[in-house]
Amino acid sequence: MRQDAQLALWPADIARLCADYVRLFPQYPWAHEAAVLRHQAAASAALLRRGDVQLFRTAFTAVPDGGPSADDLRRAALGDKAAALRLADQALPRLDGARRQLGWLQYAAVLGSEEAAYALALHYRRDEQPILAAKYEARAIEMGYVPPLSLDHRRN
Repeated sequence: MRQDAQLALWPADIARLCADYVRLFPQYPWAHEAAVLRHQAAASAALLRRGDVQLFRTAFTAVPDGGPSADDLRRAALGDKAAALRLADQALPRLDGARRQLGWLQYAAVLGSEEAAYALALHYRRDEQPILAAKYEARAIEMGYVPPLSLDHRRN
């Protein structure tokens, strides 16, 4: 059961397996770590249920030939915003890359990545969705991102 919990990549699976381990083996040394992992994975699972994060179970699948690394998937499943941002960068070459990249960016942004939030702002600006662009730009700035200066449309 411990090995299954350590190898799982989907946050809800990690949370369930760790909860089962803690319930069945509370006296074992790994029980404390399992409780911590359960808490982290449950928080990530809650974020993935949000309507503004379009990232699904299939995104948390390790592919041996050039796909996302199991290590980054595991870290992202436990709430690592840097791993989620790396997974967004890796999503482009894949067949469903654009949608998957957008989902990873959304997930990284709700985890607190200012770079992901600003990337979403640029995406929605290009996609002519100014309300979403403004929302994510404001979120990025709120988290500490300093956007580059933009050029105005006038020439002198």
